[in-house]
Amino acid sequence: MDLPLRARLARQTARLIARGLQVTPRFQGETLPGRIALRIDPGFLSHNREVSMLHTQTVLVTGTNGKTTTTAFIRSLLGPSVVSNRGSNLPWGIASALAQSTGATPYAVLEVDEAYVPAVAAGLQPAVLVWLNMSRDQLDRNLEVRRLAARVGESASSVDTLVANASDPLIVANSANFGACVWVKGPPEWEGDAQACPRCTGELTYAETWSCTSCGLQEPASDYEVDGGGQLWHDGVIIGSVHPGLPGNFNLLNALMASVAVALVGREPVWEVASRLSLTSGVEGRFASWWLTACEGTPTLITYLAKNPAGWHANLSMIDTNESELVLGLNARIADGRDTSWIWDVEFERLQRTPTIVTGERATDLALRLEVAGFEVVAVEPSQVRAVGFAAKRAAQKGRNRIVYLGNYTAFRSLIATRAELGAVVGLTGEAVL
Repeated sequence: MDLPLRARLARQTARLIARGLQVTPRFQGETLPGRIALRIDPGFLSHNREVSMLHTQTVLVTGTNGKTTTTAFIRSLLGPSVVSNRGSNLPWGIASALAQSTGATPYAVLEVDEAYVPAVAAGLQPAVLVWLNMSRDQLDRNLEVRRLAARVGESASSVDTLVANASDPLIVANSANFGACVWVKGPPEWEGDAQACPRCTGELTYAETWSCTSCGLQEPASDYEVDGGGQLWHDGVIIGSVHPGLPGNFNLLNALMASVAVALVGREPVWEVASRLSLTSGVEGRFASWWLTACEGTPTLITYLAKNPAGWHANLSMIDTNESELVLGLNARIADGRDTSWIWDVEFERLQRTPTIVTGERATDLALRLEVAGFEVVAVEPSQVRAVGFAAKRAAQKGRNRIVYLGNYTAFRSLIATRAELGAVVGLTGEAVL
């Protein structure tokens, strides 16, 4: 069975555009092939499933935080013959990835923005949907988090199996219509976006598990759980371990959910899959270590990305700044959300106070928030390159050799794009070891 004429034209056009973009690297148009393909053939996703990807099992990954890292975990487990997008998680980014595939691969692993899960799932009919978490993110251009969670739940009829975070009430409240569900649990996470029951607005109580005091909504029993030490549990028994190779309790959970997804599509035991999983390098600059050869003393720069209160809290709580200079970056472009008021929901007060350099286009907003939280802001520098350079000078004066950078989406991407100005060379492993 061949692709319909319109779909063939869409694929060929998208491939031509992709080749043209390869010879014009200054032009940032990685989603343009997919945009054109969908304009020519609005049913491009389903046509690829029906014909070119007839023998392909698809895994979709969604959630507010961790999509890119979890997708990378799954790719690493399934091997090189995988169709996958890399960060461009809207339908046109997914269409771009599919247009360039050969159709001969057994797997497609695609991260999907939460708002578009129903449309993408309807087109691709995935074997597995991995649903990581839900929290406030870009509220000036996104749906309120409860409505967004309900939107993901609308994809139930298109998904064979849901792999879901049992610790997230917003996910549990919107999972009832999925035919099959595997519940996964990790170490304690951010609870700031689920203080009231998403079903009845009653009070939620948190202990070892969570429950609603009014309607009875409660945390389901987990099928698999990973603790803070990386031990993998099933039915109250330790059956293996999880070693993601990346820092943070949240990556233990991301790694376990990736392992469960791969076990489902590959029909393998979860513990065997988990035993093979370990990334030894940062994911598109996340958790990466760089040697700054253009800075005095060639200090190490470790780069982290966080886009919302939950992500900032998770990243900041694992950063040891006793022997590091700390640089925090904040922008407010369309991809970040124009409104920066969310920084007041980051619980800086709970974290270790340390001298901090703030940078980015909205550095003054962040400086005010940190000063209220009791931090010493030693510099407010809009230029991220200059801010990191200043941190390198401070490190040299104090006999330190490490700088930690945490920024939101476009601030982070801007720093990674301009790292050559700092003489940045990726470390041998690229892994941020704390």
